[in-house]
Amino acid sequence: MEWLAAQAHAGTLLIINALFSTLSAIMFAALHVALRKRRYIQGMLWMAASHAGIAAGFIVLIVPAFRVVVIGSSVVGNLLIDLGTTFSLVSFWLYLDRPFRIWPLIVLVSVMGLLEVIYVGVVGQLYQFMIPAGTTLRGMLTVAAGVMLWQCRDESRRAAARVGAAFHFLWALALLARCLWWLAHADMVIGVDPTANFGLLTRLLLTWVITPGFLWMLTRQFDAELVRYASQDALTGLSNRRVIWELGQRAAVDASRRRQRIGVVMIDVDHFKGINDRWGHVGGDEALVAIADRLRLHVPPPHRLGRVGGEEFMVLLLDADDWAAGLVAERLRQAVEGEPILLNARDSLACTVSVGLHVAQPGEAWNDMVMTADSALYAAKRGGRNRVVVSSAGGSPTVAIESRTATGQGY
Repeated sequence: MEWLAAQAHAGTLLIINALFSTLSAIMFAALHVALRKRRYIQGMLWMAASHAGIAAGFIVLIVPAFRVVVIGSSVVGNLLIDLGTTFSLVSFWLYLDRPFRIWPLIVLVSVMGLLEVIYVGVVGQLYQFMIPAGTTLRGMLTVAAGVMLWQCRDESRRAAARVGAAFHFLWALALLARCLWWLAHADMVIGVDPTANFGLLTRLLLTWVITPGFLWMLTRQFDAELVRYASQDALTGLSNRRVIWELGQRAAVDASRRRQRIGVVMIDVDHFKGINDRWGHVGGDEALVAIADRLRLHVPPPHRLGRVGGEEFMVLLLDADDWAAGLVAERLRQAVEGEPILLNARDSLACTVSVGLHVAQPGEAWNDMVMTADSALYAAKRGGRNRVVVSSAGGSPTVAIESRTATGQGY
C-alpha cells in the first residue's frame, strides 16, 4: 500500500472519484425521470442519491486543497460517503423486490457512525480509529449489498447481478485489507494515510462497475418483459393465442410423425356479457383472472393452457386418449362451478363454463382440430351451457357430461 501511495496522487484520485460519482448520479436521476411511470422499476432515485452523496463526500475531502476551510472536512466527507453507501444498499433492496430485512443493519451502522463522530469530537481525528471504524461500517453495507445481488431471484437479471455481487465482495476485501493494515500499525503516529490511494482506486473500480452493471440488469429485465409480453396474455398470465397456436401446430406435426393423439379443449365462460353489464369491465377482468387461476390448477405439464379470446380459453392436451382427455375437460368445468368467485372484494358470482373437446387422430391438421373442438363448444352452448361436449370419431358433437349430473367416472 505504501508503494501505491507513492505512485498515485491522492488529490487526482479524489477528483476522478468525485467526477465518476457525479456522472453516475446524473445518469440514475435521468433514468428515474424516464422510468417514473413504471412503478415496478424502483431504486433509481435512491441510487442517484447514493452517488450524489458519495460525490459530495469526495468533494468535501478535496476542497481543503483549494484553501477552502471546512470544519471537520475529513469527518464530514467520510460520513457523506457512508450515507451514499447506505443509499446504495437501499436502492438494490428496492430494485430486487425487498429480498430480506435491511433496517436492523441500517440502524446498526447509523449508531456506529454516530459513535464515530462523538469519539472524533472528544479525542480528535486519529487514523488508527477512524479508518478501522469507517471500513468496518462500509464493509458491512457492502457485503449486505453483495449478498442481496448474489441471491437475485429473477433469472433474467441473475447473471448481471452476480457480476455486481462479485465486485462488491472484492470491494469488501479491499476495505478489510485497509482495516487490517491499520490494526497492525496501531502504534504509528503519522499525519497521512498510506492506504488512502489503495482505497480510492478500489472505490473507483466499484463505481465503474455499479453503473453499467445496473444498466445491464435493467436491459436483461426489459428483454425478459418483451418476451413475456409477446408470449403471455397480459391479464391472466396464460399463454396467448399466438403461442398456443404455434405449440398446437408443432404438436400436430409431432403427433402425426409418432402416431400419437392430441386433444384440444375449448372453454367459454357462460353469460359473460351479463357479468360485464352488471359489474363492468373491471369485474369482468376479475372474473377472468379467477377462472384462469382455477383452470391452471387442473392443467399439469406438459399440457398447455392459454387464453385465445375475450372469455375463451384453450387447453392443448399432448399424447391424449379419450378417457384421460374427457376427465380433464370435466375437471375443468367442475373447477369453475365449484365455488363462487368474489368480485370487488364483496360481491359473490356463481360462474360456469361450457366446454368442447376433440381428441384428434394422428395426421389430422391443427386447424381442423380447433374447428372440431369449436363445434363441440357451440353444441355445449346450445345444449344448455355448463357442460362438456365431446366430438365423436366422425367429428359430430356428442354430449358426454352434463351439468351437475356426471362425475367423470364414465371415462
